[in-house]
Amino acid sequence: MTDSGIARPLPDGPVLSSGRRVRGRARSYVVDKPLIAGAIAIFAILTIVYTFSIGIWATAGASITADEPFYLLTTQSIIHDRDLDLNNQYATRSYTEFFDHRDGLWRQSVPAENGRLLSPHNPGLPLLLVPGYLAGRLAGAQAQMLLITAATFAFTYVLAARLTDRHGLSFLATLGIGITPTAFVYSTELYPEVPAALTLVLGLLIVTRQGRPGVRDAIALTVLLSAMMWLGVKYAPLGLITALVFLVRGNGNARYVFLAASAASGIYFAWFHLETYGGLTPYAVNVIYAGGTSTEIIEQHLALTDRFYRIWGLFIDGRFGLARWAFIVFPAVAGLALLPWHGWRHHVVLVLISTQLLIATFVAITMMGWWFPGRTLAVVLPLLVIPLTLLLAELPTKLRWIAGLLGAHTVATTFALAHAGHAREIRLAVNPFEMNSPVYQGIVWLFPNYTAWDAHTWVTTVAWQLAAILTLGVVTATQRRRRGTISSVSVPAVWVDRG
Repeated sequence: MTDSGIARPLPDGPVLSSGRRVRGRARSYVVDKPLIAGAIAIFAILTIVYTFSIGIWATAGASITADEPFYLLTTQSIIHDRDLDLNNQYATRSYTEFFDHRDGLWRQSVPAENGRLLSPHNPGLPLLLVPGYLAGRLAGAQAQMLLITAATFAFTYVLAARLTDRHGLSFLATLGIGITPTAFVYSTELYPEVPAALTLVLGLLIVTRQGRPGVRDAIALTVLLSAMMWLGVKYAPLGLITALVFLVRGNGNARYVFLAASAASGIYFAWFHLETYGGLTPYAVNVIYAGGTSTEIIEQHLALTDRFYRIWGLFIDGRFGLARWAFIVFPAVAGLALLPWHGWRHHVVLVLISTQLLIATFVAITMMGWWFPGRTLAVVLPLLVIPLTLLLAELPTKLRWIAGLLGAHTVATTFALAHAGHAREIRLAVNPFEMNSPVYQGIVWLFPNYTAWDAHTWVTTVAWQLAAILTLGVVTATQRRRRGTISSVSVPAVWVDRG
């Protein structure tokens, strides 16, 4: 046991005796009171903070915009009509219950062959928002999203504490990432990224626990990964990685149950979408992609030649960069270099974050969309808590104040954004980067602008890349000195749990 009262994860090494393996498996089902208390505290703190995101306008003419009203429109149809057909909603203008733009609601889709008008988005989020909408329409849906976001970070704290065995630092790191402007804004915006993040974190809690996952774990994981697919097909790579980890670690019966249940879920998913949308995704009815095959739609999204700058631009772009808005992300990204030096659980986290970064770089149509910065990375944003915790643990106590200053700046930026939003100084989906706060604008010159590609952009890009290379070199050299050269190990030695 650690001095915090939490059982320390068993290290990788020779297979333990059956008695110790049983005891380790038993511990994996025990949730320690300090861990529960920490999770509850995070949930409560973030719930209060996120409340201030309600009421900030998305555009000059509406409180929500882009895809948000279409998710709620489907929710409304499910409640009132018991179907996904939006014709009634447009005919009666019932969308005025939640959408207040003077020009009304435009259309994102074309009618299907049977005349039904369907939203070009997966129905998972609209179905999820039914309780919130019934409770309080738009405000109720936003409140539900707020609670989901706070719960996501509460479970993230549990995951980080178990993977790093640094409970105090995990608590601080979770709050640091949880109060970033991106987390703050998307806590009440009606997008599937946060619910998908919750399913991912819960899935990781299952596949990374001590002891081999069993049948109950297989059923729970199937439900979570199926929910992730219904939230958005774009999350399939993350779900597949999580599923593969389970298949490697699960016992025989658990693997069979998981494969059978996942196959049944996948078949139903494919049948439903083909019957409903005429394709494997709702994009088949989208105004832009209507009439195109799944292959043609993918080809329109995929680009490998002119998007490499996004790998770093998603973090440091002067307007849309995730780290530009949240300085605490810089040490979190630096901490990614520590993940390969730890056990396989950390390797899984690194693969998931890297995969989503590649999707955001080469698959997402743009990183500068009609949304607040960071949306394409929001689904893995909570996972940055883990590398941030590891870096804080590696830093000498005297240097942790630097991370503290970066965290303080992040919190200040979030509250400056909240103030500017409520004062109608900015609109979240249009011009958040125009807020006048010196906290944000005072150092704008440090960051490139990838819509300009002028001399300033090139100079700052080179400077940031050199800084990243230097940081990576320092972290790697430090780890080599501490741990020595890591010898290669066989797959079973890496993946078989030692508890």
